[in-house]
Amino acid sequence: MLYILLALAFLSAATIVAITGFFTAWYWMVLIFIGMWAGFFLVWVIIYTLWLLLGSFLISKKKEITKPNKFYNYFVTETMKLLLFFSRSKVHMEGAEKIPRDTKYLLVANHLSNFDPITCISKFGKNDLVFVSKPENFSLPIAGAWMHHAGFLPIDRENPKNALVTINKAAEYLKNQQVSVGIFPEGTRNKTSEPLLEFKNGAFKIATKAKCPVVIAALKNTRKVQHNFPWKKTDIYVSIDVIPAEEVAESNTAQLSARVYDFLKENI
Repeated sequence: MLYILLALAFLSAATIVAITGFFTAWYWMVLIFIGMWAGFFLVWVIIYTLWLLLGSFLISKKKEITKPNKFYNYFVTETMKLLLFFSRSKVHMEGAEKIPRDTKYLLVANHLSNFDPITCISKFGKNDLVFVSKPENFSLPIAGAWMHHAGFLPIDRENPKNALVTINKAAEYLKNQQVSVGIFPEGTRNKTSEPLLEFKNGAFKIATKAKCPVVIAALKNTRKVQHNFPWKKTDIYVSIDVIPAEEVAESNTAQLSARVYDFLKENI
């Protein structure tokens, strides 16, 4: 979308310069281009925000979602990209070439801050990514309704029966090649000085049931975003490893958990 806005700004600036005859003053072209781009961008942000706000009131959170919706998923992903842009954060990916391109996968990552899902969805969302998330997030204004209809999955870890339903549904998403699924195996944000919290088994039950590749993402510096914004830029680093589907099929949850834990601990 930003490229489209840049193209519109350039064409508008060129047209204005041509009509007004400022061919000899190149700086007019630059000034008009900057002004047009800023104007188009501001209008687009306002319209986009109003669309998200209106949509959150029109769509029902009570409707049962049987499969992910690409329309809603697209807008969730684009919104995360917009938040990443406004936060002045740059994501550096190491090992991105390992990410499967022809199949859906389970994404597991460490959880340091509220910016972790924004980073993951922005950078892995091209593969139609939904997250397993705590139920409270689905009650958030605006975001909750869009998450629900995009196919994000609530998991109540205090209710084993409910958690099993979510695990099975996530596995079905992956088996049917509908979307990739993301989850934070620590179950909550790590607010301690330890590199990782103890893992929950649910993440790896999804993998063993679906027999899909597991993409491991070690996130660094996401905690710094809220401290640096708006005065400083933040460099976020993501180190990636992949456990192929064949190895997942031959492993149990404890083995997968140990391998993921070791990689994350070494790379955060």
